[in-house]
Amino acid sequence: MGNEREETVPGGELSVADDCPLSGREQTRNLVLFGANTGLFYLAAPVLLVGNLQAAVCEKLHASDTVANLPGSMYLVMASMPVFVAWLFPGAALLKRVLVISYTALAVVGAVVVAALLLPISDDVKIGAVIVQGAVTGGALTVATMFLFEVLGRGVAPARRGAALGLGYGAGPFLALASSLAVHLLLTGAVGPVAMPGIPFPWNAAAVFGASVPIMGMAAFLSTRFVIPLPVDEATVRQPFFPAVFGGLGDFLGGRVLLITTIAAILVFAGYQIGPNMTLYTKVVLGKPPDQYVGEQLALRFGFKGVFGLFYGWLLTRTNPKAGVLVPALMGLSGVAWALFASPDWFLIGFGLVGAGELFGVYVTNYILCCSTRAKTRRNMGFASLMMFPAAPAGAIYGRISDSFKDSSPGLGFRLSFVVAASLIAIAIGLSLFLPARPRPQED
Repeated sequence: MGNEREETVPGGELSVADDCPLSGREQTRNLVLFGANTGLFYLAAPVLLVGNLQAAVCEKLHASDTVANLPGSMYLVMASMPVFVAWLFPGAALLKRVLVISYTALAVVGAVVVAALLLPISDDVKIGAVIVQGAVTGGALTVATMFLFEVLGRGVAPARRGAALGLGYGAGPFLALASSLAVHLLLTGAVGPVAMPGIPFPWNAAAVFGASVPIMGMAAFLSTRFVIPLPVDEATVRQPFFPAVFGGLGDFLGGRVLLITTIAAILVFAGYQIGPNMTLYTKVVLGKPPDQYVGEQLALRFGFKGVFGLFYGWLLTRTNPKAGVLVPALMGLSGVAWALFASPDWFLIGFGLVGAGELFGVYVTNYILCCSTRAKTRRNMGFASLMMFPAAPAGAIYGRISDSFKDSSPGLGFRLSFVVAASLIAIAIGLSLFLPARPRPQED
């Protein structure tokens, strides 16, 4: 796809530690495209990072706390999709095509939610469409992310990856900050001194979801412009499903380093599923419907993510991959603790701290990339996304905890869910202390 050339690399067993076979100019092109697509993702992040917005919309449609957490849970259920895509399309030659399909699916499902919100159908069907959007986004976005990291592994030298991650996940969140302020303007009619005539629900929510459609269309186009080096002897024959997937999973988890990394990542992802409950908790702490604060929450989430994303990129170039795992997890833990103990005036800061911590997913993926030979990069990236699947029930469990105390003591139920989430993240941090600072490819 596209007119750029695809170079052939002699031999297919180069390790991740080897230099990239592309020229400096081609690497720069891949680096910039990686940053651009990551930036487009962040521009649509209020919709694509399923949780806060979807919970507020479901609550507006009269859903329970448990149901309002389902879009986030379905996101994690479908996050296992990269494993199957990696098996279905084993060759690097299809890398760009899968990226295009994934971004197109994100555009289509956004349009489906717009139609559902505006059509004269029952609230239950509208809620169902939002839950489906969470599921499709979980599959398509994690596939796109996995393949973007494969582009990074194949098409950018290891020494330049810190710059790529700093560009994409440092500058990108500032785009999400701008889009979050736009979301707040659409949902409430005012952002600071800027005001506009109020747009009634569901038109305001439909406008937010609709904005993601052209943004993901642009990401699909840019995905055709990558330069992918292709090994001449790469296996392109699809292997039998169960031996390839589950046998590969056994190999992936057979090493001590990847096993500890996997357990820690599952616990952190489960802890971060507390986001929707934090959004719903605003009605207890601040006394107004959650949708009146979701724009501010997102703005803080991505503002902190942008500042700390730049810091994490710098930290990776100055220290080691383990620091990139530990520091974001500590930030996420501080955010959940903040929500538990902060006064109402300062409560919303917790969303910023959790936002900074969410970049854990990026840097734990980079840690796994450092453990992977080039031949096993796609497979290991697929298993990295599979880590989110066991964390999927956490959001619904948090919602169930808060629902259980809704009539007697609503605040108590939310606070108990925060304690559970913080405990999971703290255990993960303790496990991560046993990881090597500079992991080597697994076969080493």
